[in-house]
Amino acid sequence: MTVLIWLLLAIGVLAVAASALQVHRRHGPTREVAVTLPAAGLLALPALLAGDASAAAWGLWGTTVIAVALTWAVADTLRDIPAPPPAGSRRAR
Repeated sequence: MTVLIWLLLAIGVLAVAASALQVHRRHGPTREVAVTLPAAGLLALPALLAGDASAAAWGLWGTTVIAVALTWAVADTLRDIPAPPPAGSRRAR
């Protein structure tokens, strides 16, 4: 069970990192990010509750959940900021 817990935690961390990279590249959330982030945050929770997990595992899970929330907050903020105009365009006055 301990191996499963650490494996699920590693998958969650990788999913958050991939989502953060996609948010950075696209300057906002996508449908994949909207599905991946909550799943990454809750992925290891059933195994943590069912098994006798160490404090380090619980700490990594908490860190993952905080990273999920921060990644979503950045994505939401980037969505609200208007994109800069293309380099060669003129603004209408």
